[in-house]
Amino acid sequence: MADAWAIVAAASGVLGNITAIAVSIASIRRADAALVQARELADQHLTAEDGWSGAAACIAWREQIVNLHDRGLSPEQIRRIMHLEPGGEGYEPGMGRIDDILRDIPRHPPA
Repeated sequence: MADAWAIVAAASGVLGNITAIAVSIASIRRADAALVQARELADQHLTAEDGWSGAAACIAWREQIVNLHDRGLSPEQIRRIMHLEPGGEGYEPGMGRIDDILRDIPRHPPA
């Protein structure tokens, strides 16, 4: 009879260990899924942040152009000034052509 109880105790221990392993595997899978979701959210956040930064830079570019235009500068003079900034020549195609920005904007001298 003692052998039977020893077998039951051993089987119970093995089943407990198997259950613990199964729970651990399930937890690892859930943690992995949570990590994947966190990475996706981080990527979405970075994409959105890039969009906001790009929009802010574009707004600042256009604001500078309009301010120089209001001071009486021609589009060519403004272009010369804006291209002096490091990388300035590459900004115009992406941020908006100076001639297009100023096409329908009347001059308003600073007060």
